[in-house]
Amino acid sequence: MLRLLGGLVLLSSLLAGCASAPKTYNSGFYDAPAQAYTLDMDSPAFREGVRVTEQCDSGGGTLNIFDGENRFFRIDYLKINKSPLAQVPAFATERTITDLVLAGYVDRVLPRAKGVERSEILLKDFVTTRAGNALFTILNMSVTDAVLPKGVSDTSYYYAILIFQRGDFAYIVQSRSDTYQPDRLKDLLVAVASNMKIPGNPREDLDSDDEDTIGQGSIWGYFLKNRIFGKSAAKPDATLLRCN
Repeated sequence: MLRLLGGLVLLSSLLAGCASAPKTYNSGFYDAPAQAYTLDMDSPAFREGVRVTEQCDSGGGTLNIFDGENRFFRIDYLKINKSPLAQVPAFATERTITDLVLAGYVDRVLPRAKGVERSEILLKDFVTTRAGNALFTILNMSVTDAVLPKGVSDTSYYYAILIFQRGDFAYIVQSRSDTYQPDRLKDLLVAVASNMKIPGNPREDLDSDDEDTIGQGSIWGYFLKNRIFGKSAAKPDATLLRCN
């Protein structure tokens, strides 16, 4: 469990803005803000009960997911040309958009995040999912000893990313593993993506005006200012609108 936690604080640091307390799903659906997507929480990718937290800002949102076996998944959605990680030229192709989003994560975000010593792409491939074509990538991540929780000594793990674009959003489905298992990680992320309905259902707790003004900081700034490995992530600003 400690080994798991050592690699996961990174994944709670990409987005600020609104933030929710943990919520448990045994069935049903999760509706993302801005009707970005609706996720079937009965997805075969998840085991037993599912616990989630979410954060969002005006450029996008993120959902952190732990299933009943404490496996971690994450879904980010980025508004194209509103999020700093999804700035693309006019008339860009789907493949260009997914490549640029991946470059934003790999080249601009991870190397400047606290605790990350090295990130290296081990695999990059285009795959077909029920949601359409997607870019699948696995990175080997190394972090410094200083930011690991007590009792954790292994500083290396594998981080899988599946990126696809639909309409005005780029979607980034993620998970992690202590071992390099490309086929298993690809199947897991494809299963999650296949259980996302796009566009999603309206959120009853957020109206359109709320979604345009969620959060005062950007995902980029929040990622850089927070320690990404450790016992806990920094708390989002309590004055920002909550997504729950």
